[in-house]
Amino acid sequence: MDRPVPHRFPANLRRRYDRLSRFPNGLVVLGDAVCSLNPIYGQGMTVAALQALMLRTHLRRHPAPEPLVLCRELAHVAATPWNLATGADLALPGARGARPRRARLMGAYLTRLHEAAASDVVLAKSLLRVSNLVDAPSALLRPSVAFRVLARRPTHRPLATEPSEVKE
Repeated sequence: MDRPVPHRFPANLRRRYDRLSRFPNGLVVLGDAVCSLNPIYGQGMTVAALQALMLRTHLRRHPAPEPLVLCRELAHVAATPWNLATGADLALPGARGARPRRARLMGAYLTRLHEAAASDVVLAKSLLRVSNLVDAPSALLRPSVAFRVLARRPTHRPLATEPSEVKE
């Protein structure tokens, strides 16, 4: 018997089957085959389970699966965790990728939210519910959450998020 070997995939990867003009009948692609996420966030198995639930729903509506419709439904399930994982990774120095203005603003807000959540149980709970895919990311922008985040003075300098500050 061989010793375990860790699988190290150095990037998030999303395959956009939903953008194909045709897809083979009888083939179903789920989980990491659709969207492989940084395992540090612990969302891969949850995304696969949510996709399995979507497959069940699809098969109840379509006794003969509609491949392109199913691909779009599965891509929709993967969209939120994909945005969470890639957005968090882009906040790290050295990460490669475009950082539009909206992403930089959200990155700065999330940096403050993470810092505040370290000592605020309400914010910690809100953050964990989004990270664990229980609540939508928009829950972090509710006035009750945003007020708590923005009312606190940040004590640490945010991570580099400007493209010019990122080493490639």
